[in-house]
Amino acid sequence: MNEQDHVPPPAPGNRNTRFEAARAWNDAMSLLKANRQILTVLAGLFFLVPQVLMNALLPEVRPDLEGEAAAKAAIAIFGQWWPLIVLATLMQATGLIAIVVLLADRARPTVGDAIRRALQCLPAYVAATLVLMAGIVLFALMVMVPLTLVGGQGGAAIAIVPIMAAALWINIRTLVLAPVIAAEQSRNPFEALRRSWALTAGKGARILFFLMLFVVAALVISIVATAVPGTILIAALGQETGGAIVGLIEGFVSAALIMVWSAVIVAVYRQLAG
Repeated sequence: MNEQDHVPPPAPGNRNTRFEAARAWNDAMSLLKANRQILTVLAGLFFLVPQVLMNALLPEVRPDLEGEAAAKAAIAIFGQWWPLIVLATLMQATGLIAIVVLLADRARPTVGDAIRRALQCLPAYVAATLVLMAGIVLFALMVMVPLTLVGGQGGAAIAIVPIMAAALWINIRTLVLAPVIAAEQSRNPFEALRRSWALTAGKGARILFFLMLFVVAALVISIVATAVPGTILIAALGQETGGAIVGLIEGFVSAALIMVWSAVIVAVYRQLAG
């Protein structure tokens, strides 16, 4: 692993610097190529295993249910399986932070060191994420309640637009939260959020466009790799056997995409931090 593949000491960030999407993507691919073996181990442990367990154990909402009935069924499933869902989510968050540590630290930590540091960073990351979620929920209530009282279901439908827009923008502005916490050793969730917000100042639109391209590409890859083979496998092998194989394929695809996503946010952070 070359030293140039790691982030330099963080700089304050320059809001006048233009964000370059092509450079961020090339940096992310270089990071993946230079560290593919160790990243594959972490992705398998923290992304693939939880995803496969979720696919194998969690029941699915019946396809014949729609609307409110489907929502109630999903809530019932969560109510029964929430410990597994929370555990899998925490494992994936730990894996993401561990990958960020490996890619962003000039000291070239071992896998064990990266995992230990990820566990140390996890409380701050979870706390910052909960603060973001609480803020989004509060904003949603402030918009949804008056519009629903005035316009009923029509008002509630209208309220979804500004709520989704605000949630998307907040997530774009805090995209580099994990690298800030891991690379800059920020343990104060509010300070980490402030730092992430400052780094993305003036660059939100360009980052949004870059991530939209990534999401579209990820969706296409996911559909091609899972939906198309899944239909064939289930038709040929039956729902139980074919579904199990499809779940395994989905786990591999999900792990690979999250690994790429981790490299992308590190590359974005490197560029924004100067």
